[in-house]
Amino acid sequence: MVPLVGGQAVSLFGDYIAFFSLPYFVLALTGRPLDLGLTAAAETLPMLLFGLVAGVFLDRRRNLKSTLVWIDLVRAAVFIGLALAAANGAGTRWLVFGVAFVIGTMSVFFDSGLQALMPPVLDEDMLIDANSRLAVARMVTLSVGPLAGGILIAFSGGFAIAFFINAATFLLSAVFLARLRVVHERPRVSREPFMDSLRDGLHHLIGDPRLRWATLGGTLTNLVFQPLEALLVLFVVTEILDLPADTIGDLTTVGVSIGIFYALNAAIGAIGVALAPRIATTVPLGTMYVAGLFLLGGGFLTLAMMRSFWAVIPAGLAFAGVAWVNVALTTMRQRLTPPELLGRVIAASRTLAWIGLPVGAALGGMIAGYIGVIPVYVGGSVLVILIAAFLLTTPLVRDPVMADPEAGTEY
Repeated sequence: MVPLVGGQAVSLFGDYIAFFSLPYFVLALTGRPLDLGLTAAAETLPMLLFGLVAGVFLDRRRNLKSTLVWIDLVRAAVFIGLALAAANGAGTRWLVFGVAFVIGTMSVFFDSGLQALMPPVLDEDMLIDANSRLAVARMVTLSVGPLAGGILIAFSGGFAIAFFINAATFLLSAVFLARLRVVHERPRVSREPFMDSLRDGLHHLIGDPRLRWATLGGTLTNLVFQPLEALLVLFVVTEILDLPADTIGDLTTVGVSIGIFYALNAAIGAIGVALAPRIATTVPLGTMYVAGLFLLGGGFLTLAMMRSFWAVIPAGLAFAGVAWVNVALTTMRQRLTPPELLGRVIAASRTLAWIGLPVGAALGGMIAGYIGVIPVYVGGSVLVILIAAFLLTTPLVRDPVMADPEAGTEY
């Protein structure tokens, strides 16, 4: 488990430097909410274009480990190119859109592939622990990454170093993945026709009501939540720090301030994430999923209402809610899916759940440009709470799935 979690922790550190520095780079270039939304849309659109194809591709790969290593190397090369462009003053919003699209495409294959790789390299009773540790690593790196990015940008005089470091973390992730040892052989690779393989994965996903409702809940939530995430850097600058627009390009003033807010936000969220394994063994995964949505919606609604630096507390709770949803959904997919279908089911579920991301990001950026970020935050938060309330009435909660494989859940 150590190489898996350790390698992804390093990679996540770079991801969250980019999570902060990429939209901040766009904001420094143009200052337009719409461009922030389009960047997020470009990064999430590949899931809709390639998600289902990725599932079949991954299930036909006998050596998933080497596939993921190559994906990490491609991602490193892309960020090296962006760093060189930033260092030479050649960065444009169109270049950022292109980078976001390529990185998003690689992530479609990598993220589904990593989830499919976990059962072969881990014993079944280690899955919830590994998923929870990855969620903790995600929150810790969310705390450290943006702050590190803000400091690097502020004191190196630009964005190039931050992008170079992100590239280096992908290289380190590839090294850790190469060290993984397969303990359970994957099923024999299917040679059935492509469309038949695709239908098998979709049929299993739609046929299980718990997976079906969890995926649909993800689709609706992503549609209304993605604008909140895409516009967070602008929200912090204009509403939390109350800085005028003409200071956005002041890398020292703004970069460190935003980094501190992100760091405190994630540190608070990490406390909630650390409780995930205990919660997952106490309550059904569907209940944990819905509770995470209530935390997410309630946290961001409080953030929008407070609009002060103390809003970092509900923001942290909101990100803890995101982690609870991800841990619950990831473990449910792994528990309820036969190994030979896992790659296709994961990819199909993620594709359908991500339908709302590019649409929500683009629309949210456009709406914020006309009426401001506060209405977007309030409206999106309330809708997340309503989605969570509706899911309480579905088999996701009524027909429980336990994280413990000995709790009686069937495959």
